[in-house]
Amino acid sequence: MAGLAWMTVAQLCFAVMNVCTRLGAAHLPWSEIAAIRFLIGGLIAIGLASFRGVSLRVTDQRGTWRRTIYGTLAAIGSFYSLSSPSIAVGDAATLGATAPIFVALFSGRLLGERVGRHLWLVVAMAFLGIVLLVRPSFHSASPVAAVATAGALFYALAMIWLRKIGPSESHEAVVLHFSLFAMVTMVMIALPQWEWPDQKGGLYLIGAGLGGGGAQLAMTRAYSLQRAAPVTAMSNLGIVFTYLLALPLFADRPTGWQLAGSLLVIAATILLTRPPPEIRARLRRRYLFTS
Repeated sequence: MAGLAWMTVAQLCFAVMNVCTRLGAAHLPWSEIAAIRFLIGGLIAIGLASFRGVSLRVTDQRGTWRRTIYGTLAAIGSFYSLSSPSIAVGDAATLGATAPIFVALFSGRLLGERVGRHLWLVVAMAFLGIVLLVRPSFHSASPVAAVATAGALFYALAMIWLRKIGPSESHEAVVLHFSLFAMVTMVMIALPQWEWPDQKGGLYLIGAGLGGGGAQLAMTRAYSLQRAAPVTAMSNLGIVFTYLLALPLFADRPTGWQLAGSLLVIAATILLTRPPPEIRARLRRRYLFTS
């Protein structure tokens, strides 16, 4: 239960980051907000490595660079869509949550891992959910929705390459490598329109940074304490928390179609985290035998 509690904290922190990014975008460029988020993420990685006494040097340079580049492209899609007024912040978070579906689609070819036959049903559910989310404001929101979905695709590729790197690299080393590269990239994007934050903008910067860094820390702790499937299934709480935090802060309200689309995306990702029927039966028999 401790792992699930940590994952709940992580998703609440992600929701804070999402909402602070949207609020901060009224005062600062989205890339500037992202740069501070990765600065704090890098500092957290250094602190954890020092506490645990692990190395911050990566040995698989090629694999780590691929994870870093894909992760940076994912961050660009995520922060850009979260900051855009063309799409509700909850909808942007929902589109970003389609990443596990892309992981399932590519894992067979890139990781050699078998995926259940229910994958195509899940993909169809997720696609229908995306259509329903974008439907009310297709002409204005579709470019931003495309960027958010592309961000989810790149995030999935980053996670696949993280899996290919394997346990030989310390988590802190990979996170620091990614955080430093992403921070420099975001600063370079922000430079042409750089703005020094005022007091309110500074608070939103700190909120987004602490939210993202805290989520990273809590999620790492969750996966170390609990099986991956139930922890991953709880990642959908981030969508719920984002909607709940956004309701009193923003004028946009989700329509019935958008709520239905969000539920379809959430259901699709939950189905992906369930083990195949034969493994569930094996676990059930083991539980009955040992209880």
